[in-house]
Amino acid sequence: MSVRNDEQHETGADEQEHGHPKKPKRSRRWVLLVVVLSVAALAWSCVFHGKLTRKPVGFLATNDAVIALRLGRGWTTVLEDKPYYDGWIVLLDAQGRGQVASVDEIDGGDVLWSERGVFYGSPSWDYVTTDAGTSVIKDKFWGRYDVQRYELSDGALVAVQREYNDYRIGTLFPDGTHASVETDGVGRGIGQCGGRIVAITTTEKSESIKSAAFEAYAAQSGGSVPEALEVVVQLNDFDGDVPPVLAVAPMIDGLSSRQRMFDCEGDVITMPSVREDEDDASSSGVESERRGLVLQRWDLSAGQRTIVPVVDEAGNPIDLDEGQGVSDYEAIRVGNEYRFVSWGGDAFAVDPASGQGRYLFSLDTPTYGPDGYLATFQVTETGVYALKDRRSDRVVTLSYRPWEGDEWRDIFTTRDLAYYLNEGYISGALDIQSFALRPGWDGGAQ
Repeated sequence: MSVRNDEQHETGADEQEHGHPKKPKRSRRWVLLVVVLSVAALAWSCVFHGKLTRKPVGFLATNDAVIALRLGRGWTTVLEDKPYYDGWIVLLDAQGRGQVASVDEIDGGDVLWSERGVFYGSPSWDYVTTDAGTSVIKDKFWGRYDVQRYELSDGALVAVQREYNDYRIGTLFPDGTHASVETDGVGRGIGQCGGRIVAITTTEKSESIKSAAFEAYAAQSGGSVPEALEVVVQLNDFDGDVPPVLAVAPMIDGLSSRQRMFDCEGDVITMPSVREDEDDASSSGVESERRGLVLQRWDLSAGQRTIVPVVDEAGNPIDLDEGQGVSDYEAIRVGNEYRFVSWGGDAFAVDPASGQGRYLFSLDTPTYGPDGYLATFQVTETGVYALKDRRSDRVVTLSYRPWEGDEWRDIFTTRDLAYYLNEGYISGALDIQSFALRPGWDGGAQ
């Protein structure tokens, strides 16, 4: 269903007598009333806070916007212990000016900007905003957490949402039709490989796929089966109640990763992960302080996994200090390298085939304390964009840094988002949960 700012006017001819209007004063009153109502509707639909125009979501259009933001947070228990949410979608141009609309009741708040437009949602609706306006798609799944949104090669848009331990994958096809699949508690790392949305889970956490996983491993190994397995399953486009098992491998203690995207080449997905040094931990009797960067390489055609240590040019392992991590990264393929920046602002580049890698840089602003920042990231082939929200006064800055050399530089800074970031009067202050760049825009590199 397309939402447009259309007004319907009732028109009629006044009764005329001998070719002249019968009641000219009445006609002038109607004209005046129409003008007053039009001005009132415009005032209701457009509220200004600094350089931002607040509108109903159906009035949004991308126009000159280059980034789309989702503001929101989790729930709080007030008034009969019911969860309440606040959320906004914001469209900004390269000078920090733009539009904002209320899009309530969603946690996670992921946003995708594809060739079809800006794709975002709430528990009961999905939205696609383009230069021409906003389309609204009814969605019956009442999940409260937006895990990730993807664009498939055929133009279909996919939203992965979670409620408790259940996942729901909704697909919006190019012709406007909609389909969904629900699964029970599968998915620790979720990502896309071609037309497939896949999740990596364990037999300990996903009861529904246990028997299929152990059967696949027994057929593969021809011998004993470990007590617990890690499993890759397909979440979209399958028949039956249980998602198909694509690959299995024994669980490894100390191996951890939490991702929403993978490198994909053919049938091989690669996922940067962290592995603790088990020998160091066992010899000292305490938790290991050595944390190495490794790659999990899942070959979906063979149904198997390999672990590739990431090493520098000299062949030395790349160890991560206590403050570094690779979880919830944003990534892109540049030549032979998979380049990514973690949720904490640590940037790396690795060659998925050889495991050779490089530490590039980290975010240069504090994340804790009164002057600390909350930051979210997006990447392009040229570099990293960081949207930094200063905790003390909610001043927001869009910054950019090339992958190679140079320093962070600011594109714009705005105080206008502070009004909305502090607008969560029920659930408290809000955060920037996600942002996306207009496809093809790379203003920081210019």
